[in-house]
Amino acid sequence: MAAFKPHYTLCPLLGAHNLVGVSADKEESTVLVTLGPNIVVKHKLSDQKPLKSWSTRQSNQITCKSVYDVTSEKYVCVLNRKHICMWNEDESNLEDVKKHTFSTNIHTIHSPPGKSSIIVYENGYSECLEIGLTKRKDVKPSLLDQNETVAKSYLEVVKNQSILVLCTSRNKIYYVRLASDGTPEGNLNFSLTKGTGCKNLGMVVVNDDTNIVTILVLWSDGELVRYSEQGGIMSTYSLSGICLSSPVAMVKLDATHIAIYGADVSEEGATLLLFDLKFGMSVANRKLKFFCDPPHMYCLEANNVLLLCIVQNLVVVPYVLQPSLLCNLIDSKHIRDTNAKPVVVGWGEAVPTTPNPNPLKFRQGDATRLSNTLWESNASSSLIFDELLPLLKEDKDIDGICLLLSSVKDLPEKWLADLLNFSLENNLVKGDKLSKMLEILLSLSHSDVVLLNHLRRKMTTQSTIKLLEYLAELLKVCKWAKDETSENSKPDFSQVVDWISLILDAHHHELLIAGSDDQVKQLIKQLGQLVGESYDVLDSLGQSEPLVTLLEQKRRPPENRRKDWYAIEVVRLL
Repeated sequence: MAAFKPHYTLCPLLGAHNLVGVSADKEESTVLVTLGPNIVVKHKLSDQKPLKSWSTRQSNQITCKSVYDVTSEKYVCVLNRKHICMWNEDESNLEDVKKHTFSTNIHTIHSPPGKSSIIVYENGYSECLEIGLTKRKDVKPSLLDQNETVAKSYLEVVKNQSILVLCTSRNKIYYVRLASDGTPEGNLNFSLTKGTGCKNLGMVVVNDDTNIVTILVLWSDGELVRYSEQGGIMSTYSLSGICLSSPVAMVKLDATHIAIYGADVSEEGATLLLFDLKFGMSVANRKLKFFCDPPHMYCLEANNVLLLCIVQNLVVVPYVLQPSLLCNLIDSKHIRDTNAKPVVVGWGEAVPTTPNPNPLKFRQGDATRLSNTLWESNASSSLIFDELLPLLKEDKDIDGICLLLSSVKDLPEKWLADLLNFSLENNLVKGDKLSKMLEILLSLSHSDVVLLNHLRRKMTTQSTIKLLEYLAELLKVCKWAKDETSENSKPDFSQVVDWISLILDAHHHELLIAGSDDQVKQLIKQLGQLVGESYDVLDSLGQSEPLVTLLEQKRRPPENRRKDWYAIEVVRLL
């Protein structure tokens, strides 16, 4: 499922007004942060360390985000809207670097992946960086109406064709098709208006799966409207959870997902939403303690991270996306019946239907009556688990829990972590009820991203060590692949290895603290040895694959043509 991961601080700021912009660097692991009025810092995302910084004097203010130009292999920034400064990474001070003065004010510079950077002027004209430097003394022709300037600009590349989208100071949108040299080749424009008193809170440009560049605008009436390049309304979404009296920041994550950052609807703190355009709904959200006005948000798609300005800090929010499929959004309930025969339906005939009987029968009468009510009302899986599991745990009805897990799909990750800890708090005996329940839990499908936080909160250190010991024993006897025809619910080899990795990720701090204990040391060594041995077996199988293929084709393996067999003797000289 799509989700936000835990966020962390990249670097401190002096306020939202101090952040000029963020852009991708030449390496995917680093990012360029431009701080006003005159500082550019290169940060490493993984350890939040500043690797390099450059600065100018106070009178030379940086007026747009700095970028890395792949063609010249240099960093580029704009000073006082009039001068372009280009420098190598080994430069120490931008005052010693040559400044190129332009006759027309510069709005920003875009650096598309694998292409030359594009200069966008305040009058809407654009051109490649190399051409702009050679013609910097020329007055650029205006693309916009008189007394109109560029407020925002976006650059999209569709099948090697660059499209520049401009939003002007008069709420007008220009779709500009660029030639190979970055100059305007043709444009479409329309006015962006919606009713009396309706304000534009934020906008983003999206290049969808059909390679059509569209624009999304959030209006103050709560409608998120998608416009075509001619200005026609393609679709309208209803957005909730965001305060509609404050501006918002929106960025594209992929063809079907956008991120929205704005003040919370309660006007206390902020909300970060992950919005699915295909289904028109929010699929993930993150509550933040503070809201920064005006809001700043940037996306590095290659790293799957968002960068937000929150009070005095630039914060990194990693995210995970999944394809926009209905099965990822709905909570379904099914009976696990792998041996069921298909039902043949005759179209046009009256086929009698019989409701599925409730398979949930527990030793406690109240739990059985409650399960009947939930089953007849077609309650969701999460509601069934929320209502029944507390009763079954209190009654310690292990058979009932196993029946519930086998009958109803989609166990929420919070209950998966809770039941793991519940089963491990007691003594496990091979073949008993608790051991059977633990095998069922380990074989269930889950989301690692969501489960990780629940494991940290629910499972104790002692339960973690017991689970790792159980997984180590299971690793010795588990099968390489799950037998789909068998009713046995034991996890296979890949599931066991995934569980070991997940537990170590969730509780590595506790295991480090308990590392002085001999039991923990021996356990970690045993896990490493078992995984290493399994890797050797898989490596041997991979090497023997060509031989097996030849045998399947009834062909003889090639003979060794060398006749001069020889031996190697190793002599050690002391």
